[in-house]
Amino acid sequence: MRVLVLGTGAVGTVVAREMARSEHFHQIILADKDVQRARSLAVELGDRRFQAIKIDAGSRSEVAAAARGMDLIVNLVVPRLNLVIMEAALDAGTHYLDTASDGPVPLPGRVDVYQQMALNDRFRSRGRCALLCMGADPGASNIFARWAADRLDTVDSILVRDADVSTVEGVPFATYFSPDTVIEECLQPPLRFIDGRFVQGEALATGVETHVFPEPIGPVTVYAVSHEEAGTIPLHIKQGLRHCDFKYALPDELVNVLKVLRLLGLDRTEPVDVGGMSVSPRALVTALLPPPADLGGKVKGWSLVGTLARGVKDGEAREYFAYTLNAHEASYAAVGATATAHQVAVPLVVAAELLAEGTIDATGVVLPECLDPEPFMARLPGRGFPIYIEERRSRRVKS
Repeated sequence: MRVLVLGTGAVGTVVAREMARSEHFHQIILADKDVQRARSLAVELGDRRFQAIKIDAGSRSEVAAAARGMDLIVNLVVPRLNLVIMEAALDAGTHYLDTASDGPVPLPGRVDVYQQMALNDRFRSRGRCALLCMGADPGASNIFARWAADRLDTVDSILVRDADVSTVEGVPFATYFSPDTVIEECLQPPLRFIDGRFVQGEALATGVETHVFPEPIGPVTVYAVSHEEAGTIPLHIKQGLRHCDFKYALPDELVNVLKVLRLLGLDRTEPVDVGGMSVSPRALVTALLPPPADLGGKVKGWSLVGTLARGVKDGEAREYFAYTLNAHEASYAAVGATATAHQVAVPLVVAAELLAEGTIDATGVVLPECLDPEPFMARLPGRGFPIYIEERRSRRVKS
C-alpha cells in the first residue's frame, strides 16, 4: 500500500515509526507544512520507502495532487480540515483514514462527525473507504464497544472513560495531544445519549463524578466531554442501548485554565485586531504551549482508555470493561513518544494494515464500531497496545 501521511507531529511521528516496521506499506510520503520536521523524520527512519514533502493540508488541490497514485490518505492534522482532505481523497481516488472530528455537536466553523458521514454515498460510489475516528478514543474505544456488544444479548449502556495520572518534568503546563483539540472538545457542550435520546450538557459542569479506574489510576474526577463515541455508537449498536457517554479525567489545573480561556475569550478561533494585526486568540494560546511531540521522555505516569458496557446475556446481568493501559516511560522507550501519542497511533496503523490486506473491505464512510473487532483485538497487543478485560456477572438467586 502507498500512503500519504498528512502531519508529522506527535502522532504522525509514531505512525511513521510503526509503518517503518510493517511490510504492508511500500511507499510512505510524509507531508507537513514544516517540511524540515518531515525530512528529519524521514532521515531518522533511514528507509527508502519514505520521502518528505511540504504541503498545505488546507488546500484541496495540493493534497489531491500529492495523493494521486497513492492508495490511502492518513489525516493527522486539525479536524477543521477533515472535509477538505476527504474531498481531496475523492479527487485522487484514494481511501481515507483519520483519528477524530471536531466532535458530535454541530457548531459554526467546525467539522462534526455527521458532516463527514454525509459523504458516505460519494465514497461508496468510488469504491473507496473513509474510516473515521480510528485512534484511541475515538477508535479503540469504539472497537471495545463493539467487542463487548457482540457478547451481550441486550446492551443497556456503553460508557467510555479516559484517565491520565502523570507529571511533566520541567514544564509548568502542557497538553499531551493537540492543544487546539483539547480546548475544542473540553469547551464544547458535551453530547450524551440518555434514556434513549441525545441531550446536550454544559461544558465542565455536566456529569462530574468520581470514577474508580483500575490501578494504578484509581479514583479520579471525570467530566462529560464532547466526544464522537457518544454521537455515533448509539446509531450503530442498537440491542436496546439506553445510555452512552464519554467522560475524561481532567486535572483541576486544566479545568481552571480552560475556564479562564473561556472567560477571556482566548478559546475563540476567529481573528481579532491587535495593533493592526489579525490574531486568532486560540492560535496564540496554542503557540505558547510546548508541542506534544516535544514531550516524549518528560512525561512520567500512566494513561488509560477504556469502554464499560453493561447488559444482559442468557438472562444474567453482565458487564465488560475493556481497556488499554500504558506507562509514558514505556512508550517513550518503545516509540520515542508519550503514551498518549502511542495509543492514538497504533490502532490507526493496524487499521491501515487491515485495509492494505483487504481484511477491511468496506466502502463508503465507516465508523470503528461498524467493523469486526476481532482482528483489532488480536493484533493491537502485539504492537505495544495491551488490552485488559474485566468481566462481571450477576444473577438473581431463586427463592
